[in-house]
Amino acid sequence: MEKKLIFEIGTEELPSSCLNEGILSLKNVLTDKFLKNRLEFEKIETSGTPRRLITVVYGLKDMQDSLEKLVMGPPERISFDDLGNPNQAAVGFARGIGIDVKDLEKISTDKGVYIGKKIFEKGRKTADILPAILIESIFAISFSKQMTWADWQIKFARPIRWILAVYGEEVLNIEIESLKSSNLTYGHRTLSPGPFAVKNADEFLELLEKKGKVITDASKRKEIILKGINKIEEEYKSDSIEVIINKDLLDEIVNLVEIPNVLIGSFPKKFLSLPGDILIKAIEYHQRYFAVKNKNKKVIAEFVVVQNGVSDGKHEIIKGNERVLKARLSDASFFYDEDKKHSWEDWIEKLKGVIFYSKLGSIYDKELRLKEICRRIISELNQSSMVIPTNILEYSNRASMLCKTDLVTNLVVEFPELQGVVGREYAKERNEKKEISEAIFEHYLPRFYGDLLPETTTGAILSIADKIDTITGMFLAGAIPSGSEDPFALRRRAFGVVLSVFEKNYDINMSELVRFSVELYKDVIEINKDRESKIINDVVDFIMARFKFNYEKDNMRTDLIDAIYSAKVYSFTEISKRYDAIQKIIDNGQIEEISLPMIRCRNIVKGKHSGIVSPGLFKEISEKELYDEALLKEEKIKKNNSEDSFGKSLLELVDFRKKVDNFFDKVLIMDKVEEVKNNRLNLINKVYDIYLMIADFSKITCN
Repeated sequence: MEKKLIFEIGTEELPSSCLNEGILSLKNVLTDKFLKNRLEFEKIETSGTPRRLITVVYGLKDMQDSLEKLVMGPPERISFDDLGNPNQAAVGFARGIGIDVKDLEKISTDKGVYIGKKIFEKGRKTADILPAILIESIFAISFSKQMTWADWQIKFARPIRWILAVYGEEVLNIEIESLKSSNLTYGHRTLSPGPFAVKNADEFLELLEKKGKVITDASKRKEIILKGINKIEEEYKSDSIEVIINKDLLDEIVNLVEIPNVLIGSFPKKFLSLPGDILIKAIEYHQRYFAVKNKNKKVIAEFVVVQNGVSDGKHEIIKGNERVLKARLSDASFFYDEDKKHSWEDWIEKLKGVIFYSKLGSIYDKELRLKEICRRIISELNQSSMVIPTNILEYSNRASMLCKTDLVTNLVVEFPELQGVVGREYAKERNEKKEISEAIFEHYLPRFYGDLLPETTTGAILSIADKIDTITGMFLAGAIPSGSEDPFALRRRAFGVVLSVFEKNYDINMSELVRFSVELYKDVIEINKDRESKIINDVVDFIMARFKFNYEKDNMRTDLIDAIYSAKVYSFTEISKRYDAIQKIIDNGQIEEISLPMIRCRNIVKGKHSGIVSPGLFKEISEKELYDEALLKEEKIKKNNSEDSFGKSLLELVDFRKKVDNFFDKVLIMDKVEEVKNNRLNLINKVYDIYLMIADFSKITCN
């Protein structure tokens, strides 16, 4: 028989991010525990609101599946003595599986007779084992930020206030600390505070919505919000308007309400003197309101707020929100006016006193490094024959020195989330070139997964430079991400480097760029040669891991990336081109023509010293033929690689196999004469290096 399980964890108001984490984690945890406990079910659905995490398990069988398994022990011959008495091996095995040694069975296999035991575990009632599973699940739910409360030992995103657990019509007995489960739930905090009883699992969701005034489905809450916004746009009293819907803000608001109520308010028109983007961000980020623009795409003195299900017949709620927003915009306006009194030079001077990170100098020092890293990137792009603006160096120099200045402006000190936006708007007001003002904003991009990427050349170069400088500096300071800990968001920054390089198709040697970045830090931090080399390798590996992730998320092969990277190729653009060429060889079924002879060479020369090949020591014609062919292939592959013709290089390696195989078939490598033997090893090493001109094919998994 199958029943439905309802499991609700009631909490104090959860932050939006924690709600998302909890919903996903709860589903994963329960799925895993049900499978491990042999509980069959149809499907698991999790949802939530700011005050609850909910799981509905459909088609959950009322009996656990029985288990029958064969536990194999040691061979019979070592389990008994000559008289047939069990020895320590048999006794220890029996004890380990919880049976008496006399109950052991002899089991015949292809490899001989072993001792073991067929174990049958009868399934228990689901209702009997569910409480323990649900208790374990509460403890197993993971959040990026957790807390404790009262004298409880449990950690959770917010204090737990009630637990509802109903299987069919049976209330499950769960107890955590001093909290016991029941069939009681609580509705909307003000519209239907509860508590009220749930008779059975089937009626829970409908009852919670109708009686509790709580909509558990986030997509439904979002739909109500969007319909409310559309209604406001259609009914606006004077002119056509459009509510500016920030997707991330919308998703956050959906998680902050249990039943949405969309209202429109206004603020004094004097605040429209603030730059449009600054005004929008001040409205969005501080109060979680939506800004509004007219048909001319200009911000107007209106805003939209989503209330948590409270009607506003006397307009008291919207008046309260108007008062709050007016105060925030008054602050923004005041700080904006104060900032107008300062020049770039004032702010640049202030940056000299702002520490970037302990032992890594000031933000001003960072700006000077950015200027040099940008210069280095531009030099590489020019050498790659990429067409970039002729005045890009002038733009990047200026943008490098201005990009961090808004950090010490009054407006950003008060509203930190406006960094970049304020810098761009102030640059526009001070008549900086558009490329420069956009770069000041774009150098922070991407700020999160799925964010915009820099559009301007200056912005892209500065963005890469800024992230490389930060990652390198943090590695030098020992602030390296470990496990899930990444307080300086270095993984996100590394991924941003990868995305920006891909977007602009920049051919940059990442190893040399990191090496250059490390050099720039030598004025503020002491670095010996060994540590310098390790830091460079670690940083490049760290960035390359994000590059691999970019391929992996698109279900592309990372073993090919490993193979190319192992050949000391540090340009993402070049790795991608080599990847495509190797993939084509794989698709054509020719990869083993390259990988097998290379692996044969590697296995022979691995760990051995290599030197110069001396043709005068050749004794066999096959040696000379392989050497001549190697010189020819080396030249052709070098030329093809310089022209990015990696497909042609690979075909040269396919053709190379005949000479390599012929050499191994006809030549004894370990000749009695030491000089001859070493010369042949040097020749094999040379051949191996020719394969490495493309990739380490031994790392490619051939199916």
